[in-house]
Amino acid sequence: MKEIGKGWVEGSAQELLGLTDAEAAYIETKAVLTRAVRERRLALGLSQASMAKALGTSQSRFSFIERGDPSVSIDLALRALFETGVDMRGVAALMAGETVPKASSEPCCAVREDTKRGGRVSPRAAF
Repeated sequence: MKEIGKGWVEGSAQELLGLTDAEAAYIETKAVLTRAVRERRLALGLSQASMAKALGTSQSRFSFIERGDPSVSIDLALRALFETGVDMRGVAALMAGETVPKASSEPCCAVREDTKRGGRVSPRAAF
């Protein structure tokens, strides 16, 4: 870190927080994945409630995924991406700094809101 004035220093978040390279990589990975979940959900026109239903969780828990809450593991963010049709290549593209990929397949379940059914999600076989 470089001192730039009285009581002010300049440096990266990693330096300022004293994170190891592994800790910084984990945080960046989680940020990339959770940002992609939100972007993908919005691109599909889905609500948090419909995504939560598809994942078997609550809307409030799903909102934690999108916020990158420390209580939520990376695997739940990955499951959310997979549910929306993003495959491993798409995840790899995200990690390489590319934008949220178009789904390589249809969502694994009907993560759409059906107003005739009161907003419930219609699950279908993923295989």
